Amino acid sequence: MSDVEEYAERLRACVGSRGEPATIEVERGALRKFAVATGDPHPVHHGDLAAPTYVAALRSPLPDLPEPERPFRSHLHTNDELELHEPIRPGDVLTVTAELTDVFVKQGRQGPMLFTQVTFVTTRGDQPVSRVAWTEVQHR
Repeated sequence: MSDVEEYAERLRACVGSRGEPATIEVERGALRKFAVATGDPHPVHHGDLAAPTYVAALRSPLPDLPEPERPFRSHLHTNDELELHEPIRPGDVLTVTAELTDVFVKQGRQGPMLFTQVTFVTTRGDQPVSRVAWTEVQHR
């Protein structure tokens, strides 16, 4: 078993671990900046309503996870899976919580690659707003 696979086993024991929730108040200026940064031409996304992809920018602290024995030389964000439940508007007070939801290893041309998925769940009070599954791949 490679050291990447051994580390993956240690991480798998942490699947379901959550970080501390973060509370975010949505500001009109933040929505405008996001729309400009992403080239969104729709006027409503320049301050009145969050663009659908805005939820991918909402983050909270990650759960405490074991450190690898030796560092990985590359980290690459591979994809986001988004579920949108409710629109986001200026003045909304949102809570974002991160959870480690998946860990797996695949063989690549240069050896084993470690994939980790963290899911960020956003709520407004008790109501779900979004779920973003963020995946990263690392290799030595």
